[in-house]
Amino acid sequence: MCAPAASAQAAAPFAVELRFLGKTLNAAQQATVREAAARVSALIASPFAPVTLNLPANSCDSNLPKIKERVQQFFVFVRVSDLGEDKYAEAAPCDLHDGSYLPIYGVVDLNSNGLSDLPKVDLLDTMIHEMLHALGVGTLWEADYRVSLSGDSDDQNLIRKVNGRYFYTGAKALAAYQNLGGKVSTGIPLDADAGHWAGGAVCSEILSGDAGDYTGRVNPVSPLTLGALEDLGYRVNRAAGNRYTLPLKGCPTDKEGAREDAEASASGSASGPVYFASCAAARAAGAAPIRRGQPGYRPEMDGDGDGVACE
Repeated sequence: MCAPAASAQAAAPFAVELRFLGKTLNAAQQATVREAAARVSALIASPFAPVTLNLPANSCDSNLPKIKERVQQFFVFVRVSDLGEDKYAEAAPCDLHDGSYLPIYGVVDLNSNGLSDLPKVDLLDTMIHEMLHALGVGTLWEADYRVSLSGDSDDQNLIRKVNGRYFYTGAKALAAYQNLGGKVSTGIPLDADAGHWAGGAVCSEILSGDAGDYTGRVNPVSPLTLGALEDLGYRVNRAAGNRYTLPLKGCPTDKEGAREDAEASASGSASGPVYFASCAAARAAGAAPIRRGQPGYRPEMDGDGDGVACE
């Protein structure tokens, strides 16, 4: 059973709360997961509407605890599971708000196969990707999945199938795609699973279907993904996105060249913002300390307010 969601105006700013289950991640891995949560939280400008849940164990998936509480923030269960040999992780949203059809919580499963050998930057990229799925990007694009706690649905489809291929049709992401130079006659091309941007169309974007081919850095959160969040009903912080250029001439065949392009997009440049999810990320990029007025400075990272962040 569930009480109606409270007014969003009374809610705290949006944040992704983490709840680790099962096999324990080591301290460094947990820190990376927290960094990913902070990165994704910064993308959302709309508050979370608190809601009271009283759900039995395994309501969303097997091996989940019962939930009986007043939920004040979106949260994600993070588990380590055997997912076979072909994926880093998988994620899904759980239980949607009445009215907004936005997720109340979600689940991210990290693959125990190879997790110990996964470099920090690839774990960070993976977790950002999966947390976006938990928020509904790529997972709540079809009416069949848009069912709230009370059993209602808004019957909204954000994708369509044309000649055996899937295309995204949400207005905000479609406008972003057009602004980047993409042709929108049919929609934004999607991967065969209909839950990712087609890898051949976006190459190394954070929600690319070929994201696993672009390792060794954090792939950019482009206006396409920010638009998809808006299409779902979130307000977004566009300044927290990354500089991104749509590869209109196809993906680079040289992965090293693709790496350099993606790194430039993800870090920003003179033509785009620089964003660090945390001081740890700024230090890892060799950018700390950051003085007020320099790219990447945010008051949230300047704890003593002296104009120098990440001292």
